[in-house]
Amino acid sequence: MDILEKCEAVIRLGPEEEVDAYALKEMRKRVKAHMQRDYRYLSDVLFVINGKRYESLLDALLEIDAVKSIDVSFIKPDINENWDFNRPTKIIKAIEGGFGGVAFFNYDPKAIDKWAKAGELIEKKAMIRVFPVDVYVPRSIATMSKYVQEDPPRPIVPDLWTMEYAWKKMKGLGALPMVVRICVYTKEDRFSYDIDIIKGKLIRDFRAERMPVTRKKSRTPEEYFYFDRIYASEDMPSLTRNIFEAIFESEGMTASDISHFFRITPDMAKNNIRALLSRGLLESEGQPPNETYKVSIEVLKRKMK
Repeated sequence: MDILEKCEAVIRLGPEEEVDAYALKEMRKRVKAHMQRDYRYLSDVLFVINGKRYESLLDALLEIDAVKSIDVSFIKPDINENWDFNRPTKIIKAIEGGFGGVAFFNYDPKAIDKWAKAGELIEKKAMIRVFPVDVYVPRSIATMSKYVQEDPPRPIVPDLWTMEYAWKKMKGLGALPMVVRICVYTKEDRFSYDIDIIKGKLIRDFRAERMPVTRKKSRTPEEYFYFDRIYASEDMPSLTRNIFEAIFESEGMTASDISHFFRITPDMAKNNIRALLSRGLLESEGQPPNETYKVSIEVLKRKMK
């Protein structure tokens, strides 16, 4: 079974009436576009679900109805890649209820020899949540034709889900997850992992080799929790989403910073800032044209109420 056949089998898990020729064509278009994305990868990903090993999460979706435990192992890491905005990790273990643990390596992105202490494996108990970043939900031409003069409602609004809830949700809709984010919250930290489900690989953070890691602001797990809920649920283009994340994990950015770090025109930077301001996700300080944009935790808390 090739990848498109496997993806078709996944979307057929959902309502039969939504999988017609139109939905299949849209699925193939989305998967082909995904395959052409210029992601950089840090490692392969291996899954052990309910005690059985899977190299592809799609195979598991086709076989398993309900999840009781998931181990996510990161294998064949590329230590020559830039891990400064990622946490080198051996394994994430999740059980029902959103609990589990993580084992990660002692990597220091600000040191001269970043891997000097990488032989030290650190294990922590953790709360684990997951949500799709890029997902295709099949909708038939009959469904889509109801919205000729207006945008159709979102077929899925992600949130910080437990593994078992996400599994049930995906299978029930016949949703095809192409990129998922796993958020791991320990008492001291929060780590995130963007996984390319189609290719079975860990995606390198978009800021690597673009932004100095010294610009990254320290945040508490609680602050990340509020941010992650907004990040998961807001319907934004990937560039706008990335800019939101970069500003959140900084002491503040100007439009010039964003233009420089993201290698986009000043007008594109300003358009994305305006989009975030219109959603109430940013606050500005200073006078034009030198405003600094920040993300306020209090604003995020209010938006989640």
